[in-house]
Amino acid sequence: MLRALVGVRAAYNNARAVDGLRNNGFWRRMYHPQASHSPANTTMYSLLAEIPVPTGAQFINTNDTPVVEITYSVRDHVRNAKRTMAKSIVVPPNGDAIASVLQDVDIVGQTLSPSGNKRALLRNLKGSKTARIIEIWNKGVLEAEIDVTEQHGDFYADEYLSSLSFSSTESSILYVAEGKAPEAKNVFDKYRFNPDFGEGLDGKRRPTLYLFSWNKLSSTTFQNQGILTRLKTLDGVRFGQAIFSPNSDKIVYATGYEFTKDGRILGIKGCYNRPTGIWQLQLEAGPEDAEEINTNVEKLTPSHLSCRSPRVVQHDGRSQLVWLSAPSGGAHIATQELYSLDIASDAATSLRGVEPQVHVAVVDSPGSDGFPGLYPTYNIPKDFLLASSKGPSILLQSQWGSRTVILDISSQGQINDVKNLTPQTAEDIFSWNVLATDSKSRFVCSRSSPSVPYEILLGEVDSTGSVSWRVIDRPTLPEFVSSALSSVRATIMPIPGRGLVETIVIQGKKTDDGIIPPCITTPHGGPHGTSSTAFSATTSALALEGYTISFPNYTGSPGFGEKFLQDLVGKCGDLDVQDCIAAARHLVSIGISEEGPGKQLITGGSHGGFLAAHLIGQFPTFFSAAIMRNPVTTCGEIANTDIPDWYYSEFGHPYPISSSHPIAADTQEQPKPNPPLLLTETFNALRMASPIAHVDSVCIPVLLLVGAADRRVSPMQGIEYYHALKARYAGSKDGKGKRKVEMLIFEGESHPLDGVEAAKAGFEATKEWFGDAVANV
Repeated sequence: MLRALVGVRAAYNNARAVDGLRNNGFWRRMYHPQASHSPANTTMYSLLAEIPVPTGAQFINTNDTPVVEITYSVRDHVRNAKRTMAKSIVVPPNGDAIASVLQDVDIVGQTLSPSGNKRALLRNLKGSKTARIIEIWNKGVLEAEIDVTEQHGDFYADEYLSSLSFSSTESSILYVAEGKAPEAKNVFDKYRFNPDFGEGLDGKRRPTLYLFSWNKLSSTTFQNQGILTRLKTLDGVRFGQAIFSPNSDKIVYATGYEFTKDGRILGIKGCYNRPTGIWQLQLEAGPEDAEEINTNVEKLTPSHLSCRSPRVVQHDGRSQLVWLSAPSGGAHIATQELYSLDIASDAATSLRGVEPQVHVAVVDSPGSDGFPGLYPTYNIPKDFLLASSKGPSILLQSQWGSRTVILDISSQGQINDVKNLTPQTAEDIFSWNVLATDSKSRFVCSRSSPSVPYEILLGEVDSTGSVSWRVIDRPTLPEFVSSALSSVRATIMPIPGRGLVETIVIQGKKTDDGIIPPCITTPHGGPHGTSSTAFSATTSALALEGYTISFPNYTGSPGFGEKFLQDLVGKCGDLDVQDCIAAARHLVSIGISEEGPGKQLITGGSHGGFLAAHLIGQFPTFFSAAIMRNPVTTCGEIANTDIPDWYYSEFGHPYPISSSHPIAADTQEQPKPNPPLLLTETFNALRMASPIAHVDSVCIPVLLLVGAADRRVSPMQGIEYYHALKARYAGSKDGKGKRKVEMLIFEGESHPLDGVEAAKAGFEATKEWFGDAVANV
């Protein structure tokens, strides 16, 4: 079996992936049995942060002995880099799964053909003049290969725009890369403004669809003949997430990202309400060696919906296009809907404006079965189908309260025919991520909790719909790390009198001295994000340092129904603040934490930083110290953000987001108003809802962590808050340094502050800052 595994790796990776772990700190500490695991050698945070995080999977073999390839992101503190690594796991019917060693990979995209016989790989070769390579493998044989380094920029590998799709004849692939800038003929061409996609997608301005087609091996030249062609689409729409129709090599479906009326591409990371739609592209005939192919484009979805992630379902000769949808404008994340449309004919004129079948509709509040509505990630997984006697179903991960779960959704037209495949008990607090299916009855996923890092599980659905679970891989941890993590406890706790509000409480080992540990309140960002029970190196390390951590899921958090989410709009800085202080006080009332000097601490980033700043201003004596990462402190300052609509919509002010390309059914709509200018009365209202309005009341140590390259929240917001406190704390003689403010600036870091060095520095600063607050009482 192990020999077969090695053969699979060699065939599909062409022996190009090398074992990069030998010189890696993680491998020495975690995998090598003779490595020193003394806590003195490294911090607990570093050990936990270097645990590989699964990011994707693919079934390489789907027979009785499946082979699954798992891709991981690994933080390497020695190299100060994030590495993409992979391992293959052979799962025999009986006996333990067999996993290969983690290996560095240069693959940025890969997919299997419809038959499963072919595999397309997009490679980035670092340190080589040949920077970008496409390979097509057929049953372990290299069928075609092309160097595209000179043809375009980087392959797109992000979740918002990237695509890699085989045609139905398996003789072409479609992908997205950064197109080359046109040759500048004058100063206007050279310097003309062309916006990118904002935070997290810096520099991505020209997503271009490319078609790579190849012929069979020539019997005379023994060379593969391949042609790379650009698809010419439509000015004013940027296309990504493209897939071939299953019925034709000349029909493509894609997500179109549209400019707003005032010429913006609004930031799309974390925002599901943008002017995006599902489009059909028909490739025109042209010379075989043409560098560019014209396309006829038709938009299929209406302007009032923001649609994304097209996928194809085939069953009993029927072809369906499925996608995710949410309202355009308003809250950046709302309850999602899943749509499908019959595309048997691929005739755009018959598809345009047709009302699609709704499979999952909006749920106002959780029903008797607890289902709160659909809150998936941005994309439907690439491999997402399960087969059953009722027809194929769609597998998605979705937020369900304070956990992420795996949902099985019928694709056969039954509205809200949704089944939760993960355990739903008070004792089971795992959060789950779906990685891939074999398009039959098996799927692979990961799960984690504050005490259990990422386990890989194989699930199998039987004829009754029941799921059997099998753990096929888990990280190998030093004994002292496993022992420490086993002491970490997590509880999901409702907050009395606050509706559906709940908080996740993380606690370390119980002590025998009866001392109640200090509590760190950590509100999430968004505000339409949700804290989950998934493993976090920072959280578990803080719990092992002796802190209790509370993650309140306040009003506005996805996963609790549409009403709960929308109730926050127009009440930011008030309702969310009251929910968070109520959660903190509830923990005091039941003895989990206590009030007093050094007992209550608070931290948060983005909107979580907004809430932290509000809480220390509105309740100045409750908390003893605060840390804020890229916080929103002055809501009226919106010039330097990729999401100006946020400052209007979340605070109850209108900001219309409309499509620049309506479909025929939209033509009777009234013209949309222009995006607003910031008027004096709006600025004043936003400022009064901002933490800066309460800065005179702040009287505790405050640490600001600011990314100098943040595109979402201007670094100047944190900097100005620092100066405001610096002035007010000047000359303070409190005797113990309680009125102090410091700021760390991270050059090159953006909104999440998740670079390897920045994240570690942030943890160490947090430990020191809060440690001082606890000690100096």
